[in-house]
Amino acid sequence: MIKIKRLSDEVDFYETYRVVLDERIIMEIKNGELTDYEVEEGMHTIRVVSDNYKSETLKFEIYKGEITEFECKPDHGKSIVEKYARKILLGKIGISLIKKNDFYL
Repeated sequence: MIKIKRLSDEVDFYETYRVVLDERIIMEIKNGELTDYEVEEGMHTIRVVSDNYKSETLKFEIYKGEITEFECKPDHGKSIVEKYARKILLGKIGISLIKKNDFYL
């Protein structure tokens, strides 16, 4: 199982993020929300996208009975200059996605 927490932030407050697991959108997550999703054992990729930004793609392995936790949040400010610079120079990377912990049941 994976758990994904979107940390509450003023930036992108009204935007819904989409969680992409193995190149498939599996859920939407709103500001301040915590969700979980059952995942098969093995290697996976995960990223978070919005209409304007995306996170880097992370690879992770999950085992039977394991819970892997991720946190995401905006990684950009409200400034128009910063938003456009990010889109042009960083390929729209503007969401932080971090693997937090693995828990075994």
